[in-house]
Amino acid sequence: MIRTLRGWTIVRKTDAGRHACRSGIHSFRACVLAIIRRSTPCALVLASLATPALATTIGVAMVQPNGFTQLLRDGIESYAKSVPGVAVQFVYAPEGAGETQIEQVRQFITAKVDALLILPVDPLANATITRLAQETDIPLVYANNGPREDWFAGRIAFVLPNDLVAGRLQMRKLAQMLDGKGRIAIIEGHPSHSATALRTRGVKEVAAAFPGLSVVAEGAADWDRKKAASLVAGWLAKGLALDAIVANNDEMAIGAADAVAAAGLPPDRILIGGVDATPEGLTAMQRKRMAVTVYQDAGLQARRAIDDALKLIRHETVQQYDWVPFELVTDRMSTTHFSK
Repeated sequence: MIRTLRGWTIVRKTDAGRHACRSGIHSFRACVLAIIRRSTPCALVLASLATPALATTIGVAMVQPNGFTQLLRDGIESYAKSVPGVAVQFVYAPEGAGETQIEQVRQFITAKVDALLILPVDPLANATITRLAQETDIPLVYANNGPREDWFAGRIAFVLPNDLVAGRLQMRKLAQMLDGKGRIAIIEGHPSHSATALRTRGVKEVAAAFPGLSVVAEGAADWDRKKAASLVAGWLAKGLALDAIVANNDEMAIGAADAVAAAGLPPDRILIGGVDATPEGLTAMQRKRMAVTVYQDAGLQARRAIDDALKLIRHETVQQYDWVPFELVTDRMSTTHFSK
């Protein structure tokens, strides 16, 4: 008699079966047949209980996607889909909302994701996020932004652009276009992002090397186009004479161009520079609304972040600081390459 209980097969011997096993060669054969009958159904049931391997899951905690971060988010999702057996889960937090991001990381750890991919929203939260990853021995990859220290214990990697270089490239080209003379204004990103300080520092380093250049205005627009337009409109309304506006990203550069156009000034009256070479930034370049931008490869950052996370999951060695290069884009260059 065969009965099943919670997926297992139970074989109960009959009295006739027991009697067969006690007699000569025929009973030996009967025993063998009984064993086969008993084991085969059980093996089939056990095989049916086997489950396929679950996907490797990477939890992505990041800023609200906008402009370049939207490109980066889309790149992460697209590349993860191209890697067999890899899934990504996204959560978002506003700039500066460090406690929110810490709680999101805790939830990812509780859900037992295989790795964390973090685009930080608050530098004050980074130490806690790093400690949580170290204590639970979960791979952690910071992308686009993150702490800059010599070395971190545990399975931790950083996929970062060298934002200091971006600021230098941007300002060096503008200085060349101005023949080393002019009054410039700087529009800064959100103070919680390391790129704000580093890109601004790069701009000022280059400007200081040209005695004819002077920084006459600075203001923060938090990576936002409308805030940048309002900031520049205020400068122009006060009669501030400017020869160039250097923005920490393309979104703010486009906002500056909007304000210049709204003031009735010709597009080439004030040279405007951005960073990222977003599709809208490249369009502004083609329309002569921006003079320069610096290409930041969102797709490359996304691929390296996913690849580093997968290597760390497998306990493979990765370069802790995985630097992603910038590339200067000017109005004399074809933007087709950067649009891909």
